Amino acid sequence: MVVLGQAKCILPSSSVSPEQVARVVARLRRDWLGVYVTTGSFSRQAQVEIIDDQYPVVLISGGTLAAAVRQMAQANDGGDLEALLESTIDGHGTVATHRRPEEVLSMQVCRAHLARGLHWVRTTTKNGA
Repeated sequence: MVVLGQAKCILPSSSVSPEQVARVVARLRRDWLGVYVTTGSFSRQAQVEIIDDQYPVVLISGGTLAAAVRQMAQANDGGDLEALLESTIDGHGTVATHRRPEEVLSMQVCRAHLARGLHWVRTTTKNGA
């Protein structure tokens, strides 16, 4: 399954419009799932359109995001939010890059083929073939 994500950092008092969510929906391909995360909220109309049109999109609002982060901090760092954020940032050694979903999938397919090829080379070398 491919998950196409969109994240927007907006004011907690702001809301994401149906048009903004529609951009994610427009990029979805067959059997893909969309996830839209915002630090704000989603307008009522944006939520209604996702439900009525049965789009495969998960909407995660700022309140839900904050609650999940607090739970993670409690479970992993004794409630210390700073420690959670530092460990999360330290855990990502490279900077995120912007890539089209097709590029990511292509890279994964190449890695899978390479891994199978290396496995085949090791197997045939051991068996003398």
